Amino acid sequence: MRASLRTLSLAGLLTLPLVTAQAAAPAGLHPALATLPGSGGTYLLGGWQDGRWLTDAQTRSRMTAGAAYTRLTLGGSSARVQGSRPASLGEPCEVTFEVKVTPAREGMAVLTSARLNAQPRPVTVLPTRGATYEAAVRDELNRRGLRTAQVNLTRLVRADLDGNGTQEVIIEARRFQNGRDDYPPPVGQPGDYSLLLLRAVVGGKVVTTVLGEHIAPQTPWDSGSSDPMPMATLHRLAGVADLNGDGRMELVLYGAYYEGSGFSVQQWTPAGLKATPLESGCGV
Repeated sequence: MRASLRTLSLAGLLTLPLVTAQAAAPAGLHPALATLPGSGGTYLLGGWQDGRWLTDAQTRSRMTAGAAYTRLTLGGSSARVQGSRPASLGEPCEVTFEVKVTPAREGMAVLTSARLNAQPRPVTVLPTRGATYEAAVRDELNRRGLRTAQVNLTRLVRADLDGNGTQEVIIEARRFQNGRDDYPPPVGQPGDYSLLLLRAVVGGKVVTTVLGEHIAPQTPWDSGSSDPMPMATLHRLAGVADLNGDGRMELVLYGAYYEGSGFSVQQWTPAGLKATPLESGCGV
């Protein structure tokens, strides 16, 4: 008999029956890549092999042309693609390695080894509205001294990251009076911000973890002064995927300023965030 599902709403989060983690990754190399927004390139972030994370340089030396990847976009379907051997971008980003992907597709995405079950549980993009999530953003802005900001949710993503039966929610919110969705202006104006938050139930309580934040200065920067330019930074979620086959999904984060952008990978558990050596980017 099929068991009935018990759901419990707690501050916008969903509790489901316990899901156990899957077995270890298949033997061999499992590279991780990410594609920049728009028509940008695909960067090698690093990989996993023999029970440990590898940097992009370590992974690059072990890769061959024609490897198969699963391309994942938030809110979209997955697709199978092939990749070339990584090549350096050259100056000024000699240590950034790009992989040519076929068929080529535009838009920000995460590419995982095709031999992995990269999303063992659903990753759902929610409508960008809700008093609970707006309040979470407002509370964080107030905590950082921005008490009259316009709350603007740009993306909500829900997933059970660690397979413990409780769904986490990642919140994107930002406001830049100038700039684009993919890049902020050089300097933000008073009231500008970019926040990336994670909401989770830990020990029966809702906990908010900051994945990325930028608050523009409250007074406009004087370009004629000797004060350093307070560069604006944009924070976005690039993807959610299990990059090492342990059944827990990592967070691939995107950050950009007006002269560069890049990715990093974080692991989340109820105990907090743990960085990985997977990262890449290009800028001056």
